[in-house]
Amino acid sequence: MTDRHGSLTQGLGFLISDLNRLMRKEFDRRVRPLGLTRAQWLFLMHLIRQPGCTQSELADSMQLEKITVSRHAERLARHGWIRRSDAAADGRAYRLQPTAKARRLHAELERRASGLRVDCLAGIAASRLPALLRDLSAVKTNLLHLDAAAKK
Repeated sequence: MTDRHGSLTQGLGFLISDLNRLMRKEFDRRVRPLGLTRAQWLFLMHLIRQPGCTQSELADSMQLEKITVSRHAERLARHGWIRRSDAAADGRAYRLQPTAKARRLHAELERRASGLRVDCLAGIAASRLPALLRDLSAVKTNLLHLDAAAKK
């Protein structure tokens, strides 16, 4: 890739991919003792952010197939992490609610995620973090615009 930034941007995709992989790997290591898979804790994190959503809504927000969300929901309900109830407007749909057990776990996941953020940002001056986040947000916005344009 050649652009006005030259070789600085050539490794951007690889760097972002590596950061994502390494952060996931370290977070998985930190939460492994809690007894959930990555897919299960991601499901719970999304559900806690949108309690009462349908399985279809959750599948859309997680960018997963509906059957995948359905299988996760079934397993998590069986183990007491979530409650499934019929949606009033559509008897075929299920509304999902996290249980108190899941909410307690969420607090622990947040604590461990916060610790990971602190550890992975070690050595970066606090004064530089806002600019870093702004720049990464700009990259995300550009990619979202490209995605929206491609869907037209």
